Amino acid sequence: RHLPLSSCTSCWDVASSARMAPRSPLAAPLLGASEGQLSGIGFTAAVLSLVKGCIGAGVMALPWATIQGGAASAPALILLGAWNGYTGWLLLDCDAPGSYSDLVRLALGRGGVVLLEGSLLVVLFGVCVSFQVQAATLLSSLPSLGRLASHDVYALITGAALLPLVLQRSFSGIAAISIAALAVLCLGLTAVGLWGLWAEGAPTLPPQLLEPPTAHGFADFLGVAAFSFGGQVFVLPVRDAMARPRLAATAVGVSTAAILAVYAAVGAGGASLFWRAGVKQLVLLNIEPGSPCASLVYSCSAAVALLSVPLVFVPLVGIASGLLPAPSEPRLSALAPSPQPQPMQPWRREAPLRALLLLLTSAAAAATRDFGLLTGILGCLANLSALLLPPLIHLRLRGRRPASAARPAAVRTALAATDALLLLAGFASCAGPALLIVQQLARRAGEEGPEGLPP
Repeated sequence: RHLPLSSCTSCWDVASSARMAPRSPLAAPLLGASEGQLSGIGFTAAVLSLVKGCIGAGVMALPWATIQGGAASAPALILLGAWNGYTGWLLLDCDAPGSYSDLVRLALGRGGVVLLEGSLLVVLFGVCVSFQVQAATLLSSLPSLGRLASHDVYALITGAALLPLVLQRSFSGIAAISIAALAVLCLGLTAVGLWGLWAEGAPTLPPQLLEPPTAHGFADFLGVAAFSFGGQVFVLPVRDAMARPRLAATAVGVSTAAILAVYAAVGAGGASLFWRAGVKQLVLLNIEPGSPCASLVYSCSAAVALLSVPLVFVPLVGIASGLLPAPSEPRLSALAPSPQPQPMQPWRREAPLRALLLLLTSAAAAATRDFGLLTGILGCLANLSALLLPPLIHLRLRGRRPASAARPAAVRTALAATDALLLLAGFASCAGPALLIVQQLARRAGEEGPEGLPP
């Protein structure tokens, strides 16, 4: 959003624009299209972009997480949805142009950008691992393939299959993959629901949802639910792409309500269908493995999980390459020195990095079988950018926004108190569940031994 100087009530817009250079890798919209293609999008397209940015692999673990959360799962999901929607509004209320990284740089300086992009680097890396874990788990669960190799072997095979995808020179057609992934995800969840109705009968209220959860169970739920939200990095690019940016806050509210409704339906619906037989961490596994329906759903979902990895590799490689110094091409001859070192082509520079990242994600996927706890840990890390940084940014910029000075003193005080409270709650949401989940993983590893499988 570029405002004319005559409309500025202070030097806010000019100063913020000057302090935002250079732009970080997160300055891109991350919506599968260029800024030019997104310019002037309508309200419905903005809502769909925000929804598409959140709904993904984490939804597969929501039924299992709902059982773990017990009686606290429904109110906690509503509270978490409202919390995410409010932090999205906080970013918009800062009223600064640019991306999330630009806003962090303006409020917190270079250290804040390193914190944001470092956390997102870990989360994006974990998302790639979760896709490969999902694909390896589904493939090894097929009777015809499960007899041939184990989960860790299939995880390494997925890495080999992904190599040509992540090394391609252009990701211009990558947006179509995200649409196909969402379509197959919806078909897979529909198949799970129909199978549950046929095999288990009408859904009934699980008794676990009437009981208070354990501390570890609630941590599992909170981590998975948090992993399923976290669309704050999309809020500012979508606002700048809208034909009517003033409707961005409404778009955030509508998209949050839609995401919350989907998650509540999937979580409660899956738990109500499969609680008697036991809800699997990956709900697709509740379809009987030997059935033709399972073979079709498992194969398609594994393929889409693999095709979704390049989607995450785009921002992952962008952030990782931004941390590396820009190399130059060597001189061809000392007798004919080049007057200026020529910068290395982006693809040639990124190809080794892409291959290294894929090798690391494949190794991590081979060592990880616990899909639910993996998404839980990623959710706790994602809370840093989703729940912790927005109130901190809002606090830091509260006295430097033209709109803030026009508010009554009581409103400014209430907003500052709310920001401080959310800042403390955001820290607790990052650290508390993460410690409990890591403790649970360590306990399971000690009980099962190196060859054990998680329950």
